[in-house]
Amino acid sequence: MVATALLDAGAAPRRVLRLAQRPGWGQGMVASVASEVETASGVGAGRELRTEYGPEVLVPLRVEWQAEEGRGRARYHLRVGRPEVHAVDEEGMEPAWRLAEELGAMSGRAGEVLLSDRGTPLQAWIRLGPDASSALRSLVQAALTSDWLITPQFPEEPVGPGARWAVARALGPEGLAVVAYELVAQEGGRGRVRFFLRARDREGRSAPRAEGELWFDLRRPFPERLEVVYSSRAELGPRGGRRLEVVRRARVTLESGGPMAPGSRAGVDAPWRAGEEQVRAP
Repeated sequence: MVATALLDAGAAPRRVLRLAQRPGWGQGMVASVASEVETASGVGAGRELRTEYGPEVLVPLRVEWQAEEGRGRARYHLRVGRPEVHAVDEEGMEPAWRLAEELGAMSGRAGEVLLSDRGTPLQAWIRLGPDASSALRSLVQAALTSDWLITPQFPEEPVGPGARWAVARALGPEGLAVVAYELVAQEGGRGRVRFFLRARDREGRSAPRAEGELWFDLRRPFPERLEVVYSSRAELGPRGGRRLEVVRRARVTLESGGPMAPGSRAGVDAPWRAGEEQVRAP
């Protein structure tokens, strides 16, 4: 269940924002994910801070218009290229290779995405290889249900620069995710939005939050560019008389244009795997 509420229509001139959903459309993209863990021990002048960086994952994608699915809806074909994993340093090469091997279950896979002309994802699925782990299946499912890997979910009303709206979506039986959008810039069918996510599960616990910016073009159902940071903070309590706090961040970018595969960079290629297993968005 998804609900959209307009909070501020913004400055004039205003227009209704709708996707063009053009037959024959196609777009290549590269998704990048990099993680880091920041550990702070103690308080004040004696506070110790340490940051550990995880590998960077690059996944080339190709999305193409497939068919019209009734008024205001279009289905798109999704292809996943060969993922690459890049270690920060030599010590990270072995875990980077293990991760690359696991991501092999995504290589060459295909799926579909059904979108409304307001940018609302109505259905999504992708087939993975038989060796896909439960963690990878969960990660792919989370990406398929993401609120920003697709052009923003626009309000029904006309909006202009400075407009603000919120999109609420149910997460399971009692969870809730709310994304707040602000239209920072708009010129013709192109624009940029800033967004912020808060989510709560059925036990009332807050999930990792996310904030970022997204550049859109109404002629394209997917962003021209996306930058988002997921973050979660946990206080683990005193250790040896010192307070310990852990902040986890994942930086995600999505950039359109270019070939199916990312540019040549030194890295670890995920091996190609055969077989398939379908993962659907709930």
